[in-house]
Amino acid sequence: MQHVWDYYDYSQNVSWLSTTGYPLLLKPIAEFWVSQLQQDQYFKDGTLVVNPCDSPEHGPTTLGCTHWQQLIYQVFETTLQSASLVHDNDTTFLSSVQSSLSQLDKGLHIGSWGQVQEWKLDLDVQNDTHRHLSNLIGWFPGWSLSSYLDGYTNATIQNAVATTLWSRGSGIIDSNAGWEKVWRAACWARLNNTEEAYYELRLTIFENWAPNALSMYSGKDEPFQIDANFGFPGAVLSMLVVDLPRLSADDGSAPTVVLGPAIPSAWGDGSVRGLRLRGGGSVDFGWDGSGLVTRANLTAGGGGGVTLVNKDGEVLVQEGSGYYL
Repeated sequence: MQHVWDYYDYSQNVSWLSTTGYPLLLKPIAEFWVSQLQQDQYFKDGTLVVNPCDSPEHGPTTLGCTHWQQLIYQVFETTLQSASLVHDNDTTFLSSVQSSLSQLDKGLHIGSWGQVQEWKLDLDVQNDTHRHLSNLIGWFPGWSLSSYLDGYTNATIQNAVATTLWSRGSGIIDSNAGWEKVWRAACWARLNNTEEAYYELRLTIFENWAPNALSMYSGKDEPFQIDANFGFPGAVLSMLVVDLPRLSADDGSAPTVVLGPAIPSAWGDGSVRGLRLRGGGSVDFGWDGSGLVTRANLTAGGGGGVTLVNKDGEVLVQEGSGYYL
């Protein structure tokens, strides 16, 4: 369902959302989770959780697994936003989603050694180099942690994400797969950590790229697995831009997009053209030899009054007004 909202958010195609994205996808998925969530009878904290659940390919079957809670948070929020856009008058359904959302455990618990817990129970083991980053699904590629819970601008959450990444290692020890490295690269990029993001990109090429440029699963051994080939440009895009969805409850102010959060100096002077933004716009921008974006132009759709800044917080474009040179 994340892809459904992404498709709408970038295209602004309300017709598609009205006929396909909302009635056939988001709404029934939200209905399912409203029916499945249970009151947390273990912690008795008044929250709704998935029970039973597990974290993908890792750990015990328990309740309130972070992966599920963060994704359901996204589903409920984007369903309510979509309902408003398509003018759904099903008040019974909408009330049930709003009620569940207000009680939902949002999937953020910081554990005993400063990590984002993978389970609601604090079961994480330090330096567990498991290939998955399931407890960071809401950081990247999702956004419930990085945006809805204000993680991108919250030092406590940023530190917890970084602690989790350091503990999980570089993506070699467990299975040495390419996809786990590019996932780590994108997560580091969303922390504005250029050095680690770039390191993981280079490590992916060194460890997993076969001579034909296809990514292998275990080092450079068979089998071939496409995941890292798909994930690599996603990680590069994360180094170029931070453009996060926003809560339906936001105050209506112009969204802020960060250009060049993690551009390495090794890329030299450079530029991109036509990079799509949420809200239907696109941007051209360039950076200097240090990786700092110095110029930008908002084009093709305006991006909904967006403000563009570089990683130092310098305003490049204010509400689609033009160039910063």
